[in-house]
Amino acid sequence: MRHTLLSTLAFLAIIISSNHLCFAQTNPADSSSTKQIKTAKLEKLKKQVEKIGVGGKITVIRLDERDFYGKVSNIEADGFQIEEIDLKQTLAFKYTEVKKIKTGDGEKNLISGKRVNPKKGWLYGIAIFGTLAVLLAIGLSDKDF
Repeated sequence: MRHTLLSTLAFLAIIISSNHLCFAQTNPADSSSTKQIKTAKLEKLKKQVEKIGVGGKITVIRLDERDFYGKVSNIEADGFQIEEIDLKQTLAFKYTEVKKIKTGDGEKNLISGKRVNPKKGWLYGIAIFGTLAVLLAIGLSDKDF
């Protein structure tokens, strides 16, 4: 029983700490359909920013997975600028370096005071809860009733 729990704990630790990049796929050579998809994505991002509008709250997720939260201060043909809340400065983004755009400026973390991506918060919560549940199960298995 104890070995099963330890094996399960080790498996969970590997899954939680594994790097998502090891599952990445290589990109095929650029073709006309790939270029059309990229152009369509850029147009979608432009429309999203225009819909939010100057002064609207925005969350920008770059291709390197960094999140930025703030208000749109300027919209141009090839990019836009936001007044970032946490960094307290104006940042410029090109549409080609943006992965995703969301409305709103994220929820503030009570401990750090920084904005947090809600998806990451749920994952961290599940990981902590799972670890505590496994440790509790191990601790209770050693006791004789």
